[in-house]
Amino acid sequence: MNGPLQWVLLGLFLGPLLGFAQDSKPTVEILEAETAEHRIGDRGPLYTNLGNQHFAAACEVVVGTDGKVASVQVSNGFFGDLTLLCKTWQYKPFERNGQPVTAKVRESVAIMPIRERPEEHVPFPEIHDWNSLRITLSRSGCYGMCSTYETEIHGDGTVLYDGQAYVGTTGKQKARISHASLVKLVDTFRKVDYFSLAAGYMSAVTDMPTCVSSISSISFDGRSKSVLDYVGQAAGMPPNVSDLEAAIDRLSGASKWIRPK
Repeated sequence: MNGPLQWVLLGLFLGPLLGFAQDSKPTVEILEAETAEHRIGDRGPLYTNLGNQHFAAACEVVVGTDGKVASVQVSNGFFGDLTLLCKTWQYKPFERNGQPVTAKVRESVAIMPIRERPEEHVPFPEIHDWNSLRITLSRSGCYGMCSTYETEIHGDGTVLYDGQAYVGTTGKQKARISHASLVKLVDTFRKVDYFSLAAGYMSAVTDMPTCVSSISSISFDGRSKSVLDYVGQAAGMPPNVSDLEAAIDRLSGASKWIRPK
């Protein structure tokens, strides 16, 4: 076989072996001004009980063409797993020449003393499009046998679970809950005044698990909300947030996968 066809076939065979993606597109570096226009939801600050110091965590985030976070790199040296929080962030898809692109953005999250947090109330938005609703809960590992898993609940009742370590069921699972259970779960978010909470509460201890919850919907007028809990009650987090986290496990049905067998 000779001619151009030979080279095309050779490229198709050797490309994957040499690590060439045949239809991969480059990641576009995004500047701050454009990033700010595409953010959905807040980016902190987080609050801690660690004295009077102010910190900032640098996060490098790759955003997929759907506006969801594909990967995260976070600067080291902070309590808790900020990666779990960054993974809940959402963006309006970035575009070039009218086409969605994979984007790399840089975010900075302030970490401040809890005593500096202002009192504020943000009304809980009404849900007009239940199909667009997304609720998530992620728990990280620790220096010990802490259950590590991720759960995502969709507005149609679909539940997606990924058990990673120290759980009864590892790997991916899928189930469905009733609309009544979903309404009860949203009411639990409403009762804890979820949108009035800080983006995160971090206690100055080490080797403990991080828990991150989130809720979002396009019918929230482009708003989403995430809360990081790293021994949060010791850093000023209302106790009922822990109750909410347990309710997500229970009402989603994920408890049956989490419990050791």
